[in-house]
Amino acid sequence: MKFLRFIPTYQLTIAVIVVILYLTLLPKPFGEEELPLFPGADKIAHCCMFGGLTLTYIFERKRALIPLTLYQSLISAMFVSLFGIAIEFLQEAMDSGRSGDIADGISDIIGAFSAVPLCIMLHWIDVVVKNRPGKDL
Repeated sequence: MKFLRFIPTYQLTIAVIVVILYLTLLPKPFGEEELPLFPGADKIAHCCMFGGLTLTYIFERKRALIPLTLYQSLISAMFVSLFGIAIEFLQEAMDSGRSGDIADGISDIIGAFSAVPLCIMLHWIDVVVKNRPGKDL
């Protein structure tokens, strides 16, 4: 992580958000060229985008030496999911050739929450319950 020291905290998260907004809200983000994809590839892309956003945010918290607890990580995944659902509503409202899809929203939610177990395995989330003074465990 030493090579990331020159990047200010949360800049990677902001960059991921900008890329997601570009890819989801522009009518043709790849230009006029059609990409040959298999059926359901866009759902996997949504899952990866929003899972990546959750993963990036949790990583940056760990890098800033203020790791999230499991509860805070799940709250973060919930906010990323709400962001994905809001994008689906924006796509429907913008009338730019994109259509909001409930399956895309579900993929966003699955991606956001599937990043949490991965972050636990990478030890980016503080899952140890600490004994607080005055509380019996």
